[in-house]
This record gives sequence, structure tokens and C-alpha cells, in this order.
Amino acid sequence: MFICRASLSLKSAMSFGVVLWCLLHLLASEGLGCSCAWEGPFLKVASQSPLIVHGRVLRHHDGMQPFMDVLVLETLKGGLLDTGLQIQMGDGMHCRPDMQDFPEGSAWIFALNGSGAKPGHGWALSHCGEYWLRMENGHAFGCVDGRQFEKQEISLADLRLSLGYPEFKETFTGRIESGRVYRRSFGGRFELVLEAMPQGWEIRVYEKGRDENLARLTPPLHFAPNPREIDGWQLADPLPDCAIPYAAETGPENPRRFIFSPEVGTTIDGPKTNKAVTPEEVERISRFGRGNLTIGNFELAPGSSGQCPGIKWSGVHRPVGSQTSLDLVPLRNTTSTGRTSIPVYKSGSR
Repeated sequence: MFICRASLSLKSAMSFGVVLWCLLHLLASEGLGCSCAWEGPFLKVASQSPLIVHGRVLRHHDGMQPFMDVLVLETLKGGLLDTGLQIQMGDGMHCRPDMQDFPEGSAWIFALNGSGAKPGHGWALSHCGEYWLRMENGHAFGCVDGRQFEKQEISLADLRLSLGYPEFKETFTGRIESGRVYRRSFGGRFELVLEAMPQGWEIRVYEKGRDENLARLTPPLHFAPNPREIDGWQLADPLPDCAIPYAAETGPENPRRFIFSPEVGTTIDGPKTNKAVTPEEVERISRFGRGNLTIGNFELAPGSSGQCPGIKWSGVHRPVGSQTSLDLVPLRNTTSTGRTSIPVYKSGSR
């Protein structure tokens, strides 16, 4: 008799536990689980994530703590010891998206362990911002750097650059004298150099640790004076009677506009390249970085024996910004559905 009562008590307790779990799960589903504000587009929230991967969903695991197996195709930020990854998904209590929104076989960019995900000792996906982008044919789709619910597109190559080179914005002015080199760091990892030339200066951009001039593919590449070259004859009025390159009738406009990218000398016109630079590659460089250098006051030094005049000194104005503008501002190439949207952050724009 005692054993029978104990068995009944055990069964009652188990039944009560099941009912209690169901009740808690129902309450969580009705809105007592996690709630959070939208913290921003992918490029904003991804900067706070310790791990960003390009992966393919292999299989779903349902249950009280659902998770999915993901094959990691590329690690864009952070480090992993294996190509396999388990990502904890929505369970009604934590701030995570529903696993069913990520079908088996689909490919994604995941920024993991974001705000609200509460991953414990593993990896989890937060829904408190745009922590994922859908991948298809080498492009990522979602809210890349726009407003909530805005649909944008960015190539995987441009996304890699955007993640590796965060936005920056600076403005600086200066004065440079003949024969002297001007150097100024910007953007955390770049350096602007005005390299002294016989009659003026050449605009160069370097990435720290590299000797490659990232601005050397600024057009025009042939048959006309290049905006990177600042020579005295270009500032003279009227033009002097001397050997002007390309028999040009005028110099490049002021401000001097140039382009730069860390891809120059690597994936674009690198040591193993056996073809000329294409217009598409030049456009790709310009999508990463553009610079404007404004020449202010200056004094010319007269040339001798038929030589063109030089520049004794010049004042220059250089706003520098992210993935581009002296006005330096790196750019991202994002395309909104139905229109092209390329955000450019110049001095004073925000």
C-alpha cells in the first residue's frame, strides 16, 4: 500500500512538472520571454560580435533548447578550430530568432553572440539587430548599413573589406614647403604621404606594414596629367612656356580627387597579374576609398633654362573619412532594392 502511494505521488509530481513546463513555455511564447530594441544594421552590430562566419545550415535540432549544425565556409572575424559549428536558436525565452527562418541547405553570414543572445559557453544568434545576412551567388542580402527593414545587397568581397576596415572620419590642414615630405596617419591603419618631387609633390596612400602606393591606380592612367601629381606648371596662370607633360593645356582640377584601396597590389594589379587593369577594377577601388585634396594658398618658384616652375610652399586642406575622403572617406558598395545607394561620409556630412 505504501509503495502504491509512492508510485502515485511520483507520477503526480512528474505530471505536475510537465504541466508547469508547458505553462511556462506558453507564457514565454505569449510575450513573457525576451524583448529588446533593434540595435542597428549588420555592419553596426557585427562590430560587437566576437565571431562572424559565412556558413551553410546542415540540419536542425528541435527540443527545449533548439540549435542548428552549420558548416563554416569562411571565418570573417574571430577564430575557430573546426569547420563545424552549433548555433543556439530561439527557444521562447532568449533573444534569438526562430530556427525555421534558416532552412537546411541555406547559406548565411552570421554575427554570433550579440546582445541578448546569452549563449552560455557556446554560440548563439541574437535577434536584437541585423545579426545575419542571407547569402546567394556571392552576394549578401539584408539590412547592411541602412534603416530597419531596408533591403540591401553587398558582394561578399565588399563585405570582407567593410568588416576589415571600419569607418573613420578626420579633417586636417597643413602647409608644406618645397623638397619636404608630408605624412599624416588616418583611419587607424592608413597614411597619407605627399612625396617630394622636383617641381612639387605626388599624393600617395599607404597601409601600415606595406610599401604599396594604394592610390597609384587613380585615373587617368595614361595620356593626361594625373590628379595625384601636383606640379608648379599646373598652378601657373597663364601656362608657362616649358615642356608640359602630354602637351596638356590645363592641369587637373582643384580639389585633387584620387582613389585608393588595400586591394591594390594584391587582388588588383598584384605581382601575379598578367593583364591590364580593367575599368571594373578601377570602379572597385573607388568604391572603397576616394580622396579630395584642396590646394589653398601657394607660391611658385620660377623655373630656369626652360624648366617649368616649381612650388615654394602650399597650404592644403584634407578632410579624411571612412572608406574614403582628403575629404578621405572609405565607401561601401550597398545596393538598395530598386536603386543604388552608396553611402559616402565626407567632412561635416554627419
